[in-house]
Amino acid sequence: MINIAGKLISNKVNNIRFFLNYPKIDIEEENDHVQKFVELVNKSIKNEVDIFEEIVINTYFEENIIGNVNAISEFQIAFNRGNIISMPMEFTQIIGLTDISHIYSYNYDFNLMKKITLNDIFKQDIDFEKIIESYVMEEIYEILDNYKSNMTYGVYELMMEAIYICDDPVFYFNGRELVICISSFELTSQVDNLIEFPISFKKIKNILSDYALRNIYLY
Repeated sequence: MINIAGKLISNKVNNIRFFLNYPKIDIEEENDHVQKFVELVNKSIKNEVDIFEEIVINTYFEENIIGNVNAISEFQIAFNRGNIISMPMEFTQIIGLTDISHIYSYNYDFNLMKKITLNDIFKQDIDFEKIIESYVMEEIYEILDNYKSNMTYGVYELMMEAIYICDDPVFYFNGRELVICISSFELTSQVDNLIEFPISFKKIKNILSDYALRNIYLY
């Protein structure tokens, strides 16, 4: 059984306030190899928190930012079942009225002692990148169409051409959906928060791997 506890770093550096929540994983397993793997995952998570803290501080001094800065991290336990976890973690830097966010996700199978990738979720002969892109792009077009009335045709066309979904997108799963996460500044600089694109496992059940059907998909 996996237990996930929340840890908090709360401090102040000059005008920067840090409220950094992050998970610490503990597993009821006597196997030394599994325990060492848990330690590696915890170290990786804490390392991301430390890097974020360092980047915020360096940005503050290098760019001579005037005013208060709030640096926040939050995590969500989306899936914790059968020694498999999926946890998205959002890092946010608030400078005045500007909110800049990005996201990581920690998807691990502690039975196999491995990180879960999209290759594990889909069948081997499936071009899942194109399938994910088609689902995501369909929703992105709807989002941009909502902004269309507030922008010129030329700007709209440039934004449509500039959209690009990376080959290795951040994702998490909750048993019912595969959720693709994109920082919205990848779409347009006008919006800084995160956008999530859920894809129902039920819709793509026929292309899920045996591993995903047995361990991740909740009927």
